[in-house]
Amino acid sequence: MSEKEILQIIVTLPWVIFLSITGGFVAFIRRLNNATEPQPLGKIFLKLTGELVISGFVGLVTFLLCQDFELSANQTAISVAISGHLGGNAIDQITKLSKIFSNTVDNKESKNGD
Repeated sequence: MSEKEILQIIVTLPWVIFLSITGGFVAFIRRLNNATEPQPLGKIFLKLTGELVISGFVGLVTFLLCQDFELSANQTAISVAISGHLGGNAIDQITKLSKIFSNTVDNKESKNGD
């Protein structure tokens, strides 16, 4: 990796984090507006903090994947914002799929072992 590429990534990372966290914030506000029961303010801030951290992480991972696939800057920005909006939901879905897959593999192995 050249010095120019490293500098470009360092300059781009704050924008990546900003886009992904903004996506997570929008998702949080939408869920908060749809909530039917009031919650304590401390709990709301704790959930917001968690959502922003997860969105930032997912956005960073998405950015790195987009760099690896050599997507354009616009495609990368769109992907980062959408993944930031999905945030924890994307991680939850991946976790569910991995559990389903591991159960399927375990069942096949137990049938073959009998």
